[in-house]
Amino acid sequence: MAPVAQGIEQLPSKQWVRGSIPRGRARKMKYLIILFFIFFYTQSFADETYDLWISGNKIEAIQKWRGLSDQGNIDAKYALAILYNDASSIGICEIEDFCIFENSNYKKAYKLFLELYNLEDPRAAYSIGEYYDDHWVFWPNYKKAFKYFLFAAERGVPEAQYNVANMYEHGDGVKRDLVQSIRWYLQCNKSSLCGAGEEGISDLIEQVSEEDFLKAKSLLVDDLEEIDIRITSVR
Repeated sequence: MAPVAQGIEQLPSKQWVRGSIPRGRARKMKYLIILFFIFFYTQSFADETYDLWISGNKIEAIQKWRGLSDQGNIDAKYALAILYNDASSIGICEIEDFCIFENSNYKKAYKLFLELYNLEDPRAAYSIGEYYDDHWVFWPNYKKAFKYFLFAAERGVPEAQYNVANMYEHGDGVKRDLVQSIRWYLQCNKSSLCGAGEEGISDLIEQVSEEDFLKAKSLLVDDLEEIDIRITSVR
């Protein structure tokens, strides 16, 4: 419920501030260039595949990703999942089974994301959370969305941290808990994504006791590595 996406690109100067995002929750930007985010076994192979893609040799590039995915490369499988999800947006509906009646093949994307989630990939967990939170193909299930967002949040995805905070604040899919809401908003503020600090959630802080506020702060993880899903992270 905020900048739309099942992709990776974010506006480079965008920092999410509570209350500034339409309908509350974080979304990855819908229109992406996925290639910058994908890594392969060697840098030279990555450059070769990227060159294939930007030069218009999409079919050959996709075949290489499929080969890597079949060999167990997690990033290649994640790339394919994103491409299946965003196929109609990035103009690859004419390739193989990426679209169904001019719409992205969300069923195949979901299958790949789920396989990656079972391998404990937090990026995939976040993507699945988006499906259950607000997606026109999937019936909303906030309880499931919260499960996947929390998995990703605990592993360093700032977008997921923001969403978990929002869901705790409003009681969507989980019992309302302002201590946990404050905790996750502040955790997101340790990343490059959120930017309001304590001032941005002052109204929430005012609703809890000093003891509960200190408890929320005690739950923060200072050395949690940020999982960056933006293409700017690999420029």
